[in-house]
Amino acid sequence: MKLPHALLDALVESVLVFDDSARLVHANQAALRRLPCEPGMNLADLGPALGQPLQDRLRAVLAGGRIEAYFPAGVSAGSAPSLSRLDSGPWVLCLPPEGSAVTLPRTPLTLIERPLRELRALLWTAPFPAMLQDDSFRLLDVNDAFVALTGRAREALIGTDPIALCPADERRVTQEDRERLEREPGEFIGPALRESRLVDSDGRSRWVRSTRYATGGGAIGGRRLLMTVLQETTSEHVAREQAERFSRELDQWFDLSPMGMALFDDRGLVLRANQGFEALSGGPLVDLSEAAAPLHRLLNWSQGAMVQPLSPGGAWVSSEGALPHADGRTRWVRALLRCDEVRAGRRRYMCMLEDRSAEDERDLAQARAEQLLGELSTILDSSPAGIASVRGHLLTQCNSRFERMLGLAQGAASGCDIRALLAGGTQEPLDRLDAVLDRGELYETEVVVQDEDGAWHWYAVTIRRTGPAGRMPLAIVVLSEITRLKTQQAELAHLASEHERMAGVLGQQADRTRAVLDSVLVGIVTADEQGRISWLNRSARRMFGGDLGDFMGQPLHTVATDETDHPFRRTVPLFGELRDGEALQFECRVQARDARTFWVVGNAVATLGLQGEREMTFALMDIDQRRQAEARIAEAQASLQRIIEAAPMAITVCDAATLRVLQLNRAAAALCSVSAPDAVGRSLVLLHPQPVGASLQSDIDEALAQPQVVTPREYRLVRDGRTEIWDARFLPLARSEDRVDQLLMVSTDVTTQREAQRAELEAAIARREMLVQEVHHRIKNNLQGVAGLMQQAVVRYPQVQPIIAEVVGQVQAIAQVYGLQVGNTGLLAVRSVIEAIAQSVQRTFGRAIELTVEGDPGWRWLLPEAESIPIALALNELFTNAIKHSPASSGVVCRLWLEPEAVRVEICNQGRLPADFRLDRRPATVSGLGLVSALLPRRSASLVLTQQDDTVVAALRLAPPVVRCERATP
Repeated sequence: MKLPHALLDALVESVLVFDDSARLVHANQAALRRLPCEPGMNLADLGPALGQPLQDRLRAVLAGGRIEAYFPAGVSAGSAPSLSRLDSGPWVLCLPPEGSAVTLPRTPLTLIERPLRELRALLWTAPFPAMLQDDSFRLLDVNDAFVALTGRAREALIGTDPIALCPADERRVTQEDRERLEREPGEFIGPALRESRLVDSDGRSRWVRSTRYATGGGAIGGRRLLMTVLQETTSEHVAREQAERFSRELDQWFDLSPMGMALFDDRGLVLRANQGFEALSGGPLVDLSEAAAPLHRLLNWSQGAMVQPLSPGGAWVSSEGALPHADGRTRWVRALLRCDEVRAGRRRYMCMLEDRSAEDERDLAQARAEQLLGELSTILDSSPAGIASVRGHLLTQCNSRFERMLGLAQGAASGCDIRALLAGGTQEPLDRLDAVLDRGELYETEVVVQDEDGAWHWYAVTIRRTGPAGRMPLAIVVLSEITRLKTQQAELAHLASEHERMAGVLGQQADRTRAVLDSVLVGIVTADEQGRISWLNRSARRMFGGDLGDFMGQPLHTVATDETDHPFRRTVPLFGELRDGEALQFECRVQARDARTFWVVGNAVATLGLQGEREMTFALMDIDQRRQAEARIAEAQASLQRIIEAAPMAITVCDAATLRVLQLNRAAAALCSVSAPDAVGRSLVLLHPQPVGASLQSDIDEALAQPQVVTPREYRLVRDGRTEIWDARFLPLARSEDRVDQLLMVSTDVTTQREAQRAELEAAIARREMLVQEVHHRIKNNLQGVAGLMQQAVVRYPQVQPIIAEVVGQVQAIAQVYGLQVGNTGLLAVRSVIEAIAQSVQRTFGRAIELTVEGDPGWRWLLPEAESIPIALALNELFTNAIKHSPASSGVVCRLWLEPEAVRVEICNQGRLPADFRLDRRPATVSGLGLVSALLPRRSASLVLTQQDDTVVAALRLAPPVVRCERATP
């Protein structure tokens, strides 16, 4: 059973707890005040304190294991010592309080033991971990805070050496420290402050700062005791490591950022730049005056200053432009610029450059690819041939004509094996298809397919590989209908026999002429003076949809449409109008025998036949597909025109050379406040009011100088008392031989978007400032609460008043700094900080501090937030030292010197420095001048202590960058 030590300490009776070996394991507060005892002592050591009779009786009871009370003669049971045991656990000896009938020998505490005893009584209930060790450094007792720190039970710690709790790499240092402690002479050794590590029960390392108090050989039983007080500093080490890591990560982020980053001031001096910035700017820069003009435009820099100075902490300002590169190419770069801070009276600007060349090229390539895909889709859908793509042997994509040719439903061909689709009607085996494609050659064959009406159609098949050879090569399959060609071949065979039969009649020359005319793609028709067809070639028969016998002797207007002025109906008048060899051009529609209607363009020539008779020869060319293409183009143009007119964006097309408006939609006309007919023909620059017109001219010139990219710009217009923001894009059009013919301008009203973005940014800044002020206010209140708790502890424990008072002063100094930061977002005035610290020290010690200001009051010195706490603590220590080391009747004088190069603080008090005093020999401790030396920055801050007559002067000088200077405005 574990004894409640806190309950035993509350008893007025003296209670001693022994284990089975008669070793004292605990003594409550009453026993410690009454008896010269300590945990770890044996029963024999307590003989002088308990008396020999009681000691013998206790030894007998512990040896026999009996529970009884010791009653001297004439003493009642309630006033006698009693010994009891709890559940086979420790033995508890309860002694009557002082003043009872039983008196015990009293051994007074020595001068060495009394401060150690009082310190132990104070620290055993304190939140600081504390432990008591014997002359062999084994633990005699620990308080609850030490148990919580190590995570181990008190019983497991008592009797052990705490060096086992140290990491292996620190045990040697701890052993050397112990050996030095044993060699220290004297009866009492003052506190020795050091930092070390302990390993708790979970294996975690805990950083602690320890202070030791030891007695000499005059302690109880001639033993040497050691009292150690610990303070855990693990969070300080973790915070310091995190701060260092964050600093290194920030430097790595700046140097390794893929974007170009640079920091420069308002003089153009480049303070820092990474490799990305140097690569985009053309090389390392020391001053912006060395940069090229395009970079000046991007950075808003002209003639050694910012064109439009930016406010500190404002929003990022974006701009884009072209920068020349060392390899001769031009890169499109986006620049982000903002004023980062004001340091030493100068504004500092942060710039980030982003190479947008790849994005612009990708956008152009994507637009071109979409245009090509659209054109390709249109070509495939309007192509008279069936086209499909094949990967391996599987068909992946085809147009609708390909499926109709093979008699398949729409979408049924996707995923089918091309060999299976062509196997039914091919005239050539497909087993050599793979070999031909592997060689990269063209595979050709013919297939015949029967449609739903029972008609047979012949198709020429060509397959060519388009990608690299492999297990699944990509190929293109093209089906071209050759049914008429097959028919013509049959007719040719028939005509060949006819030609043989009529060879003697027509002659060799006629055969050659007809053969030539039969082989051409142009339709040739010969008519006599009555307009009857005497002959037509193969191309003409294919156009008219019949054989030669179907048209021989028939009037030419048999294939004409219903127009009365059709050229085929005017053959007879044409004989009288045309002279031999004279040609007449015409364009008309033809009605074939299969009910097809199509357009042809042709020539009519009056000639003489073989027998000398006059003939009319017509040469015809099918232009129906061209007509259909022209109709589709006209329809597409009309659709595009309707889309442009209905678009909410302002779209304007102007001539690139004169900038005169060629076309604009209603939104563009409304933007210029003119009607669309009135705007056409006028200059695009003159249509817009100033100053937009002037900037528009320069922007257009820049866009025309870069015909391969889209040039974005933003303009502000004031219309009807309202400021509008328009985002404009310039795109050169109709390029031919590096000449820009037209310029497209597309503008969009982004006023609402910009206002929403600005409102969101302002709200975020306001929320951040409010949160920062609230945090500073709460930190100040919490620090003042901590100081109040420490002052209450001084009332309860006056012996620690000097230490607590010094800590309270430091906490109050930090609270004063946070109090100044409430309602002040930015830098703190040095004078305000000094006044606040002086008032805090005055309230603490009740001594007056006189503050005077010397020098030019026009110089206003400021403290950054990061430096305010260390400087405030240093000033607090200097004021405290001046009051402590000066007579109570004298005052302390503080003089603040304001100079253009630095600020100087002199704190004067009556007193004298030691003869051999040197500030550089002071250790960097947590209090006094050692704390001041540790807090002050190594550079730009100095402290000098001098003796001037009977006055000690502490002169603290602070220079940039520890402080910043601003010239106060009158």
